[in-house]
Amino acid sequence: MTSRLDSHIRLTPELKKKLKVAAAENGRSFNEEVAARLEGSFELTSDTRDKVKQLLAQAMSELDVG
Repeated sequence: MTSRLDSHIRLTPELKKKLKVAAAENGRSFNEEVAARLEGSFELTSDTRDKVKQLLAQAMSELDVG
């Protein structure tokens, strides 16, 4: 089993509610949801980030034209 450290963070009530709903939808505890989302935030490589930025810029450009 992976050891865990106890941490405390401050969240807005709205963000806490969103996380609780997401946790329920994903079949996870609140803590597991927060940990999964934090871990996932480190998975994007710089190449992936650049591609996402490029796609978003393209989408925004197309929305501006339409």
